[in-house]
Amino acid sequence: MKKFFFILLILFLAGSYFIRIYKIDGTSMNYGLIEGDMVLTYRQFDDIHRGDMLVMKHPLDSQGRLYIKRCAALPGDMFFQKERSFYLQIEGNSAKTKQLALSHDLQAVSTQYGYFIKDPYLKYYGVVHNWKLQVPKELTELPLTTVSPDHYLMLGDFRDNSADSRFFGAVPRKWIFSKVIYVFKKPRNWMTLINIEEAEKE
Repeated sequence: MKKFFFILLILFLAGSYFIRIYKIDGTSMNYGLIEGDMVLTYRQFDDIHRGDMLVMKHPLDSQGRLYIKRCAALPGDMFFQKERSFYLQIEGNSAKTKQLALSHDLQAVSTQYGYFIKDPYLKYYGVVHNWKLQVPKELTELPLTTVSPDHYLMLGDFRDNSADSRFFGAVPRKWIFSKVIYVFKKPRNWMTLINIEEAEKE
């Protein structure tokens, strides 16, 4: 019997190391994640993909809290932002980007730097904007940038109220602690969503 409980204890400790549960606090991932939702995350993961939700260290948070953002670009990807729209070129490869857009019914835009996909995550993840919000320039315009090796561009789904890589740049891999593998959503109704505060009060 003691051996059985010892095995259970080992399994519990191992599980508590590899698995983490976090409660959502804030609006930066509206409306896929809203305040009060819970996420199950896994620490021992090797690959990061575009679109993954990840738990990361936030360099501008003096309290050292962890944040959940979505990976919007991988090392080698090129991106820019114009009039709040996000443009992505896969691996810095214009031809590959155009082909991906055509094969998945995404909008490919021709620029002097080749083809970019306009707002690639809007179709799949419910990225939202509130056009009535007055937002800083970082949330509307970004210059053409290539993501550095071993770095990841992290954005909030509520693009007009998220302190993310648009302010502090792509984050190094060592700042990313776990990957969201399951979401426990609290019950939603229309009025609940309407009444969410979409921006910090002045």
